[in-house]
Amino acid sequence: MSPCAGITQAGRRCTLVAQASSGMCWLHDPARADQRHRHASKAARSKGNREVAALKEEIKTVIADVRGGDLGRADAAVMIQGYRALKDFIALERQVKETDQLAAEIEELKREYGAA
Repeated sequence: MSPCAGITQAGRRCTLVAQASSGMCWLHDPARADQRHRHASKAARSKGNREVAALKEEIKTVIADVRGGDLGRADAAVMIQGYRALKDFIALERQVKETDQLAAEIEELKREYGAA
């Protein structure tokens, strides 16, 4: 088994085992770039989706507590403001991840085509 012919982002030779057909590992094989992108996109979204689902459940609890008289409206309003801030940070985090992924893909393309 031969090592991958790819170069890491740190500029070193990749140490993973190459696939015989391409001479590259799964992470560096250009033929698998679309597949890697789809996997990365799903991974980036999955954490945010769990956080959004958790926030949604907490907000439903706040609403139920207000309706049941267990939580005052003023306290609930402050909590909802906090949830909105969390929601905004989740969206920001997702945008940053997407931007970082795109930047990495652009750099990879530049290296592959000798533009860098």
